[in-house]
Amino acid sequence: MLILDRYLLYLRLMRIHLFLTLALLVLLPSTCVRAQMVIDDFEDGDLLDPEWTGDTGDFVVEGGKLQLMADGAGTSTLAVRLPAITAAVDSFAVEFLVEMDFAPSASNYCVINLENASRLEAGLVSGTELRFGGISGDQDALSLNLVDIDAIFGTIDGAAGALGAGPAVARFRLTFSPDTGYELLADYTGGTDFVSEGTINTDIFPDFDLLQIQCFYTASRADKFSFDDLNGFLLVQADDTPPMISGGEVVTADEVRLFFSEPIGAGAIENPANYNLSLAGLGVSSADLSGNSVTLTLSDDIPLQQDFTITIAVLQDEAGNITNNEMITLRYEPVQAPAAGNLVITEFMPDPNPTIALPDAEYVEIHNPTNIAVTLEGLGLASGGSPVEYNGSEILSGGAYVAIVDASDAADFQAAGIPFIAISSFPSLTNSGDEITLEFGGQVLQQFEYSADWYNDVDRDGGGYSIEYVGVGADAGCSGSWRASLSDDGGTPGRENSVTGLTPDATAPIVNQIGLVGSTVTISFTETIDPAQFNLALFSLDNGGTISSVDVLDATTVQLSTNIAEGIIYTLTIFPDFSDCSGNFPEGNQTYRLAVPAEPAAGDVVINEILFNPGSGGSDFLELYNCSDKVFQIEGWLLRNEQSTSQSTMERTIGVSRLFLPGDYLTLTNDPEDIQNRYLMVDPSLLVPQTLPSLPDDEGNISVIADGIILDAFDYNEDFHSALIGDEDGVSLERLRQKSVAQDANNWYSAAQSENFATPTRPNSQQQETLPQAGDQAFSVVNTTFSPDGDSFEDFLELQYVTERPGFLARIRIFDAQGRAVKTLRQVELLAGSGTIRWDGSNDEGRRARAGIYVLFVELFNPDGEAREEKLTAVLAGGL
Repeated sequence: MLILDRYLLYLRLMRIHLFLTLALLVLLPSTCVRAQMVIDDFEDGDLLDPEWTGDTGDFVVEGGKLQLMADGAGTSTLAVRLPAITAAVDSFAVEFLVEMDFAPSASNYCVINLENASRLEAGLVSGTELRFGGISGDQDALSLNLVDIDAIFGTIDGAAGALGAGPAVARFRLTFSPDTGYELLADYTGGTDFVSEGTINTDIFPDFDLLQIQCFYTASRADKFSFDDLNGFLLVQADDTPPMISGGEVVTADEVRLFFSEPIGAGAIENPANYNLSLAGLGVSSADLSGNSVTLTLSDDIPLQQDFTITIAVLQDEAGNITNNEMITLRYEPVQAPAAGNLVITEFMPDPNPTIALPDAEYVEIHNPTNIAVTLEGLGLASGGSPVEYNGSEILSGGAYVAIVDASDAADFQAAGIPFIAISSFPSLTNSGDEITLEFGGQVLQQFEYSADWYNDVDRDGGGYSIEYVGVGADAGCSGSWRASLSDDGGTPGRENSVTGLTPDATAPIVNQIGLVGSTVTISFTETIDPAQFNLALFSLDNGGTISSVDVLDATTVQLSTNIAEGIIYTLTIFPDFSDCSGNFPEGNQTYRLAVPAEPAAGDVVINEILFNPGSGGSDFLELYNCSDKVFQIEGWLLRNEQSTSQSTMERTIGVSRLFLPGDYLTLTNDPEDIQNRYLMVDPSLLVPQTLPSLPDDEGNISVIADGIILDAFDYNEDFHSALIGDEDGVSLERLRQKSVAQDANNWYSAAQSENFATPTRPNSQQQETLPQAGDQAFSVVNTTFSPDGDSFEDFLELQYVTERPGFLARIRIFDAQGRAVKTLRQVELLAGSGTIRWDGSNDEGRRARAGIYVLFVELFNPDGEAREEKLTAVLAGGL
C-alpha cells in the first residue's frame, strides 16, 4: 500500500487530471502492488524526459505542448517507449490530447499507434492503431483498430463527423481490462468530459511497448499539429482473492452451466460428488471444466419453473485460493422461439400527437399469452414494407407485455418506466390506416390492416390515444376487436390493456371505394367483412348487366366479374345481407353507378372551383366538373402547378381509383373531413382524398392533365376575389360559366358569404347561365340591378360585349346620379371578340359605393381612328 500511496502522490505532482486519478482508483483493487507508467505534459520544454525518438527535427516543444514544425509536405514520426508488458499486468490506460488546427482530409490527418518495438523493426504490426480523420468530406472521425501480427481483430468507429470541421480536437482515453475488454473514450472539446465511442469485448492483451505518433500533412498543414498530456500506465495485480460463482444457466432440462470469477484449477471441480442439489433425487452425473466455467450433466430432468440450489463443496482457483460451500440458486425457465400464438399484437400507437402522458412516439405492443418465455431476437415488424428486425437479446416472459419502439425514442420510454425493446428504424404507422405484420424467420406470426375506424371512439380518434385489443378470443383482424385506449395516459404499453373484455363495435360496414377496370369491379369496405356471406345473390346490376363471379380478395375487398359495356351507366345494388366480423348488418340497400371509362378530351372536364388560401388549420381543395356525357377514371391524372419552381411540390398524381360521371362535381383535397366540417351541404361521396400541388396564397397555376392532354388550366390570382371581402382566408374562387375559358379573369368570382364562402361538391353559388346575345351597342348590362351582399344572388354587375371586328380598345368609367366619378373600371383595355367585365360595387378607394343609380360610360376606339361612346345604367341596391 506504501507504493500505491507514492504512486498517487506522483500523479498529483505531475498535474494529472482529477478524472484520471479517480479512474485509476477504480481500476486499482486493494491487491494492486505495482503501477508502471509514462507521463509527459511537455512543461519541461524538451523531448528528453521521457525520451522521444524519430523525426525529432520536425517537432518542437512550445508553450507546454508538442508541436509539429516541419518544412514542406510529408510524413513525420515520433515515438516514446512504454513500460514493458508482463504476464502479471492486469490492465492499462492511455490518455493523450491531439489538436489539429484544420479540418482533416485524406491528405492531412494523424495516427497514434501502440506497438511492439521488436516486431515493428521486423516489419510486423501488433498493437492498436488510433486514426484521427483521414477521409474526404466532413465525416472524419476517431477510429481504433486492434492488430495482432498484421491481422485486425477488433474495430471501434467513433462518431462520424466529430473531427469533420477545423480545428479538430480530441482528448482520447483507451483502457483495457480482461473483464470488460477495450473501451475508447473521447472529449472533442479537449476537456475531460469523456464519452464512450465504443468497446471491444476481448481478453487478448496486446503485446506493445511503444507509443508512436504519425502526422501526414501537406505543406500548408506542416505546423498545424500539436499534442499534450500523455498519460499511460500498466497495472500489475497479485491474486489472493478466493474464487466465486459469478453466474449460471440452465442449458437444457438436464444440463447446467456455472460460471466463475476467475479460472478454476482442475481437481475437485470435476468430481460429481463435489456438488449437492436441493431437488430430491437429482444429482450430478458428470462435470466438465472449461476455463472459467463448468458444465454439469444431471441425473434427471429439472422441474419446470421451480427454484433449486447447487452447492459446491470445494472451489479452488489456479493460484490455490479456496472457497468452501459456494452456492447458487437457479430456475428452469425454458425459452422458445417466436411462433404464431406465443406472441400477439395487443396495442399500437399510430398517432401519438397531441400527447396525453406517454412519449411522443409510435409503438407496437406485443404480448406472450403462454407460460413459457419467448426469445425476441430476430423478431421482425413491418407496416407494408420489409420487416425491421430486433437484434437484441431480450426474452419475453410468459404473460408479459413489451412495446416495440424506435431506437431514437428509447430514452423516453425508459424514463417513463415502460418495458420496451428498440429497433433501429421503426416502420412508420400511417394515422389513417396501415398494415402491421409481425414475423420471424420469414414466417408471418400475425398480420392485419387497420383504419382510423378501429378507434371506435370519435372523442379519441384525433391523436394521443393508442388502439388496444379487447382480449384473447376476439378476431384480431376485425375492427370490432379494437378500440381507443381508455387509460388516462393515452395507452397502456407494457401492461394489460384498459379495454380488455369490451366489444364496442356497433357500426355496419359500408363501401368506401369502387374501382372498375375492364369488366372487373373492385369494392372496398370501411372495415373487415365476413367473406362467407359474399355470393352472387348479394349483388344486382340493371340495364342488362350481369355478375358472373364474386371473389373476396382480402379482409375488406371484394371483386366482381361482369359483362358491362361501354356507353352505358349501370346501377350496382348491394343488398344488406352481409356483416362485419362483429355481426353488424347495413340497414338497407346500397346503390352505386358504374360505367366503362372513356378517354377524356380537352374541355370534357373543367376546373370549377379552387380554394388556394384556406382558413386557419384548413385544407386547399380543387373542384372538377364533368361537363361531358362520358365517364372517366381519374386515377393516374396529373395535377400540376406550372408556375411552381419546386420540383418536389409542383406535381401530384391522383392515386385514387374513382369513376367521374357526367354532371358530377368531384372535390379533391388532402383533408376531406375538414372540408366536410367547414362548408355547407358537402356530399362526402364526391370528396376525393388527394394531396394537391403547392398552391401559393397569392397566385399560381393549377392544370389537370390526362395521358398528356391538358383538360383544363387556370392561372389564379388573389386579385380575382371581390375587393369588398375583408379576409380572403377560406374563400374559394368559383367559375361563373363552365363553357367560358378558365383563363378569363372575369369568369371567376368569390364564393358567396351565404354559402360560407365555398360550395365544394355542388354547383357554384356564383354560377351564371350562357351569355345573352349582343344588341345594337357593343356593351350591354346582363343584370341591371345588383347587391354585393354575399348572398349568391346578383352579387356583382356584369357587362357583356360583342365587337364587330378585332382591335377595339375600351375605357370604362362609372359615375353616380350626380355625375361624380366613382370608379374607373378599365383605363384602356384591348377587347376580345366577345366577353364580360364585372363591377363588384367598390369605388376607386376599395370601399363599397353607396346604393343608387349609376351610369357606365364606355369609350370605344380602334386603330382605324374610329371612336364612339356608349352609356349604360345600373342600380346598386341595398347597403350604404
